[in-house]
Amino acid sequence: MKVFIQLVGLFYCFLIMTGCMANSKQMIIENTQQLEVRSYQTKTYETSKNIAARACVAALQDLSFIIDKADMETGTLSATKLDKNANLKMTIVVRANGTKQAIVRANAQFSSSMQMPASVDDPEVYQRFFEVLDKAIFFEEKGIN
Repeated sequence: MKVFIQLVGLFYCFLIMTGCMANSKQMIIENTQQLEVRSYQTKTYETSKNIAARACVAALQDLSFIIDKADMETGTLSATKLDKNANLKMTIVVRANGTKQAIVRANAQFSSSMQMPASVDDPEVYQRFFEVLDKAIFFEEKGIN
């Protein structure tokens, strides 16, 4: 009887594990979508990592975000834009690509009192951020505050 109970328990564990596993088709589709999202979340600039990071802070402030954390050494920033019943949180990573290029990747999450945080997958949100960042980088390079 004890062996039977162990076998039944093992069978249920197996069912649970296989039910939670993703198949290869799902993984490929998710990876394809992830690459598409990454393409509009990322932009390369012909400037230093330091200038790009400072410009990201300025761009976020220009868009009415409150800077939560900024670590210029690692190039990570997080900021929040508050509305009456909703929040938009933006996380940015700035990486050096050699000495004369910086790669900026932005990631936005929207949440409200009625909904859990969800990734923002609308390319226009990121396009708008990068338009403001383009100007902020120009100002940083020219020393215009």
